[in-house]
Amino acid sequence: MNQDLAIERILFLDIETCPAYRSLGELPSILREYWKRRYDERRAPAHAELDQEEYFQMQAGIHALYARVVCISMGYFYRNGNNNAAWQQLSIYDLDESKILLSFAEKWNSFKGYMDKVPYSQKERANYGVCGHNIANFDIPFLGRRFLIMGLALPDFWRVAQWAPPWQLKEPTVLDTMALWNFTNRENSYISLEMLAFALGIHFQKALYPSEIYHAFQAWEASREVKEFLPVVEYCEKDVRVTAEIYLRMQLRPEVREPYISALRNYEENTLTSTSSAYESPHN
Repeated sequence: MNQDLAIERILFLDIETCPAYRSLGELPSILREYWKRRYDERRAPAHAELDQEEYFQMQAGIHALYARVVCISMGYFYRNGNNNAAWQQLSIYDLDESKILLSFAEKWNSFKGYMDKVPYSQKERANYGVCGHNIANFDIPFLGRRFLIMGLALPDFWRVAQWAPPWQLKEPTVLDTMALWNFTNRENSYISLEMLAFALGIHFQKALYPSEIYHAFQAWEASREVKEFLPVVEYCEKDVRVTAEIYLRMQLRPEVREPYISALRNYEENTLTSTSSAYESPHN
């Protein structure tokens, strides 16, 4: 990890997923049998009271064989015309998962091109980073697996990520807020974004649960009204901003981070008061 990586050279990322199948009965037989052997029969005691269908709906969304990407949100800090810290954010969502992934690959590549124009000091490498919460264990591998399952070409970074552990990935450097919180501990070290935010004094409460994301996507799919899905987009975007603030609080001194935290607050206020759409996203 490059500790000298400038905050303006980091892309903050979060994805939302949901089951790709409405029920166990919809699964191809090979997937259904694999689910029963690999997941259902090994469920934790805390989920013992759920029947097979309930457990599938609850857990399928985190497994790339059984779930799909429904939203990707990205954000980054930059210097505006007055050389003040500012925040930019973009969300991608669509009923067609392949469109989401292809659009994401395009935005990913354009951000890499944008990084070539962002100044960096002599002590920094001409590098950039991607930051998320549990991104090394979930977001990055999930996206890569869905690219493959959908028959799409992997972006260059994911081709490298097939062969290298997260700490060896250099373009971009992978910055995982969960790993930063855990220091040298890598066993039994999971902490939710909500609890990490609380620990660092950031006001944040989980707004949606996996079942609600799934139902919102189903409602959009049935009605073709994107407004049914916008709460999920807003939730995903909020996760990205909270992740960015967590990173600021863990990596930057108070006097250095405050302008960036103010940039996040200003963005939220402007988004909430704006009468126009806050999203630049392909959708049906």
